[in-house]
Amino acid sequence: MPKLKEMTEKLTTQTKPPDSQAAPADWRDRKAWDRYLHANYHQPPFPVPTEVGAPGWQAVRFLDLVLARGGRVWFPGCGTDIAPRFYSSIGCNVVATDFSTVALRAQRTFAASPPERLFTNWSAFVQQRKPDSGSFDIAEQDFTTAAPNGVFDVVLNCRAFQGLSINAKRAAAKRFFAALRPGGVAIIDTMNVQGSSARNEIEDSLAEAGFYLPYNATERWYREQLDGTGISFAMLLGRPRVQYNRNNSVKNSMAQWERDQSILDSFTEEYEARRVQEQSLVQEAANKPDTLVAYVIYPTG
Repeated sequence: MPKLKEMTEKLTTQTKPPDSQAAPADWRDRKAWDRYLHANYHQPPFPVPTEVGAPGWQAVRFLDLVLARGGRVWFPGCGTDIAPRFYSSIGCNVVATDFSTVALRAQRTFAASPPERLFTNWSAFVQQRKPDSGSFDIAEQDFTTAAPNGVFDVVLNCRAFQGLSINAKRAAAKRFFAALRPGGVAIIDTMNVQGSSARNEIEDSLAEAGFYLPYNATERWYREQLDGTGISFAMLLGRPRVQYNRNNSVKNSMAQWERDQSILDSFTEEYEARRVQEQSLVQEAANKPDTLVAYVIYPTG
């Protein structure tokens, strides 16, 4: 089996194109993904990804849910994320798939090394958690056209969904639904998804595939009310925020900002009340043993 150092050298010694730091505009472009992932590849060892900011922490924050559901997890579009290897190191049965050769090479690099060599503070983590050893399989696959063999408890798509075309989103959602056991969960973790149309497109693709999305009715209502104001805003931590421009005092005075923000805030009370009203329906649906639930995570809103 190749040594970790030899495998990482293959990932880091190539010349990197100057424009490769930007994510591909066309998410179907495999060569562009190879360039992007190569440019952004980080060489092990890594800190254990249980703290915010560590490589892999975005996916690892769902660890307790994955373990509670059974621990069989598929990472479609895994990229060079260390999280799949971490999940397998603490007892999960993991399948990581990607269509990028750079991603696959990175994941095989991770698989070839024991966790004590991959993670700088593994010994301290082991003393606290006492993890079991799981399994880690890697496959070349486009998750919009195929799914790995087997049945999963959780599908964890971390920031590999929002840039797909609408047809690709629909196809991927169907693959995720078919790969899950009854009662399984899909987690679609996104970033910088602003605007109702973009969010509706993601959620519609999942609902059309058969997933139940908790509180979706309330969230749709909220977005419709906010859009109806005609005020330009961005969602931040689930709340609308007017964008104040200090460089244009005529069009963006503080007084106008306060008026606009007050209008947006006026829907908060009813929004929260509607979530309370929908809660019983959410619990009823989620408690059905055959329900497949999808959670869409919007870190910026």
